[in-house]
Amino acid sequence: MKPTLLSGLFAAAFCSLTASSLQADSKDDLAPTVAAPTSNNVPISQEFILENSVTGKSDTKQGSSSIGGVENINSHFNYVASPQVKDGLLLRFGVDWERNSFGLPNSAPLPNTLQSVNAIIGADMSIGDQILLRAEAHPGIYSDFVNVTGSDFDMPVQFGGTYLWNKNFQIIFGVQIDLKSNLPIIGLPGFRWQFADKWVLSAIPPKPQLQYLVNNSLTLYTGAELLGGTYHLNDSFGSNHGHGPGSPDSQLNGNIVDFEEFRVGAGLSWKFIPGLTLDVSGGYVPYRSFDIHPNEIGFDTHSTSFHNSIGDGAPYGEIGISGSF
Repeated sequence: MKPTLLSGLFAAAFCSLTASSLQADSKDDLAPTVAAPTSNNVPISQEFILENSVTGKSDTKQGSSSIGGVENINSHFNYVASPQVKDGLLLRFGVDWERNSFGLPNSAPLPNTLQSVNAIIGADMSIGDQILLRAEAHPGIYSDFVNVTGSDFDMPVQFGGTYLWNKNFQIIFGVQIDLKSNLPIIGLPGFRWQFADKWVLSAIPPKPQLQYLVNNSLTLYTGAELLGGTYHLNDSFGSNHGHGPGSPDSQLNGNIVDFEEFRVGAGLSWKFIPGLTLDVSGGYVPYRSFDIHPNEIGFDTHSTSFHNSIGDGAPYGEIGISGSF
């Protein structure tokens, strides 16, 4: 689901949810996310994310040849319910939907849409007071959603953990396995460090940030964001774009595309009522790439790459709402 070197950082994304309970307004509370809910007698917690962003037109190239400007509208929804089966163990069941809708030049050999719809099946577990573990599988459809077949099915798997060093510093590590990606196994570390009363360095993919905690409700931040995924292209994709059987270029029918978009910017998070947070951000996308390669396990050098050069990026804006209850 999160394929190449940059977007491989998504492998630790779920760990950020674990660390999110360690905000300044509760910095003395090191209880793991698998603690029993206290708001009622029902042993279940729920969380959701709904976000949308628009990226402007950036000049995209195949090699050194420009194919024109490419825009992107990204929409994402995630919902997870976590019943507690016993002390220190929560199950995780949910759904995730993400869609990238591209504005393309007529002749561009790129998909108009890359989309995923998948289930979330996993568990959280605490070991003692300092170690939190998570394992998740994401079975679903990852494709351009043209003539959906069994080849569009994928099931990335994620493993990760958080070590609570103390109330101000946590170490995070995550591994992702996606056999359709050019990098089928990737793992990267991260950390969260509250180095001053109102300052936090959250070096956690996919949104590493430097945060300023204005008060218990408002946080300002600057940082980066990584979007990406691994998707199956339909069996006529190459032929429809002049790359079919017998063409001198790569055979693109039924291939895999690893998509990534790297962003830098600033924004704010506002907890406008208990349990609900509004997030607004904007900035610049210096780099976006589409790496199309055969449906094989592991890195393949016979790929067709489309990208924009550094400096030929575009602005973006993003708005989202998240909640937990």
